[in-house]
Amino acid sequence: MSAKVDVPNESDSSKSLDIVKLVVAGVLAIGSAVAFYWFADQWPTWARVLMVLAGVGIGAAVGLSSGPGILFRKFLRDAQIEVRKVVWPTRQETWQTTLIVAVAVLIIGIMIWVIDVILSWAVRLMMG
Repeated sequence: MSAKVDVPNESDSSKSLDIVKLVVAGVLAIGSAVAFYWFADQWPTWARVLMVLAGVGIGAAVGLSSGPGILFRKFLRDAQIEVRKVVWPTRQETWQTTLIVAVAVLIIGIMIWVIDVILSWAVRLMMG
C-alpha cells in the first residue's frame, strides 16, 4: 500500500528557502517558550502566555508555508476526506459495545482477583 505523492521539482533555492522557513518557525516557537521564562519577573503571566501563543502561531504559519508544510496541509485535507467516508456506528451500537467492554473488564478483573486470593492463600499456607 504505497501512495505516490507528487512533489514538484524543486530548485536548490526553493529547498534552501524551505529550510530557512522551517528554521525560522522552530526558532519562533522555541524562542517564545524561552522568553516565557526569561520575562517571568518582568511581565504578567497573561502577557507571557499571549507571547507564546503568538510565537507558536506565527511559527506554525511560517512552517506551513514551506514545501513540507504544504504537503502536510494536503495530507490533512486528504485525511479529512477519508474521515467523512467512514461509516460510523450508531449511538445504540456505541453504547452496546461500551457495555460489553465494561462487563468483560469487570469479569476479567474478578477472575484476576480470585486468582490473587488463591495464590495469596497458597503462599501463606506454604510459608506457615
